[in-house]
Amino acid sequence: MTKVVKLALINNVTDKNGNKVEYYDLNKCLWDLQKETRDLKNTVIRECWEWYGFSNDYYKLNEEYPAERDYLKREKANGTIKDYSLDGFIYSKYSKKYKLHSGNLCTTLRAASGAFKTSLKDLLRGDKSVLSYKADQPLDVQKKCIVLEYDKDTNTYYITLTLLNKAGVKFYDIGDFRFKVTVKDNSTRAILERCYDEIYSISSSKLIWNKKKGQWFLNLCYSFDKTETKELDKNKILGVNLGVYYPIYASISGEKDRLAISGDELIEFRNRIEARRNALKKQAAVCGDGRIGHGYKTRMKPVLNISDKIANFRDTFNHKASRKLIDFAVKNDCGIIQLENLKGVTKDTEGFLKNWSFYDLQSKIENKAKERGIKVVYIEPAYTSLRCSKCGCIHKDNHPTREQFICQECGYRTLHDYNASQNIAVKDIDKIIKAELEKMGIKKNKDEEKPEK
Repeated sequence: MTKVVKLALINNVTDKNGNKVEYYDLNKCLWDLQKETRDLKNTVIRECWEWYGFSNDYYKLNEEYPAERDYLKREKANGTIKDYSLDGFIYSKYSKKYKLHSGNLCTTLRAASGAFKTSLKDLLRGDKSVLSYKADQPLDVQKKCIVLEYDKDTNTYYITLTLLNKAGVKFYDIGDFRFKVTVKDNSTRAILERCYDEIYSISSSKLIWNKKKGQWFLNLCYSFDKTETKELDKNKILGVNLGVYYPIYASISGEKDRLAISGDELIEFRNRIEARRNALKKQAAVCGDGRIGHGYKTRMKPVLNISDKIANFRDTFNHKASRKLIDFAVKNDCGIIQLENLKGVTKDTEGFLKNWSFYDLQSKIENKAKERGIKVVYIEPAYTSLRCSKCGCIHKDNHPTREQFICQECGYRTLHDYNASQNIAVKDIDKIIKAELEKMGIKKNKDEEKPEK
């Protein structure tokens, strides 16, 4: 299946010496290529029309149509004569006239030739006139001429396009065209991530000039195998415990197989960001004249930009983590994912975790689960970390350290996160816990055990 995502591009093009190409010079080059594309397409239509006329005349005389390779011949540079198909003949005849990259030129040529053949019946019936291409033609970009890059430090995507042949590079003094990609929504970011991870395959695309916005856009085509949705077990539950040290710890009740996504990357990022924030605050206090006198926002701008970095990192991390979780659920035939209802989880938590937002992670899990036909159920999280998943004992000393779970009743020992995920994987676990507490004569209080996130 092939789909298209529209990407807004920002000029990041440099010449062969590494100097940035000015916006006007970049546009002039690309506009010239648009004119060449238009001229090439109209030339292809003319050549196709002339071949069609010759074929018809030949048929009237011989009662059969001519073979292209018997009549479309050209002399090569070494003096030999080579026979061509119609598309090959046109390429051989006109390719040196243009500065378009050879691969892109072939794509444009075949597209125009195909359009002529498709419209021929309507043309002969008089329903259409002969194709004629107008200005502002999109530039065809072959898939081999597209390179997607990702800068992890800035969480930024770049697209590099090869648009010129050797003569064009020499004429314009531009090698490859590198653009920064504007990512305005999570859906676009998810597509780019999958293209970068080669889950999706990039196909031949089109570079388009939007005159109204005065900006170049890339209609990036990508393809993937459309697989039939696997019918999952609607009674099989995957319990998911969310936290910082393990942002996702998931398991199926009674099964040892588990998914543990480490939070080391998250913790390292948090420490780095907090150190950077503190350093910038100190710099702001003694900043130079360039930042003094322009108000609080100017002085604190570098500090405020940290929030954008956190948001971008969070979005990327949560996307990858949620994708791994859904893949694990499908692999284990789970038709239900059970999550904790985290209302109030940020009530008494430290600042970074409050900004992290597990709601974003849960939202991504929900969206991906919906695509695979998986139902998401929320349960009350209270006491899931204090309850023994083996015997059901609820005791405040069952969770002596952050990592450990030791049941005071049956002696069961395991990781705290695994035990919590085992509890969450039980259907109606919050109702079961409520009933167990009532037997113990304990009135359930939501604030008695706040989730350790």
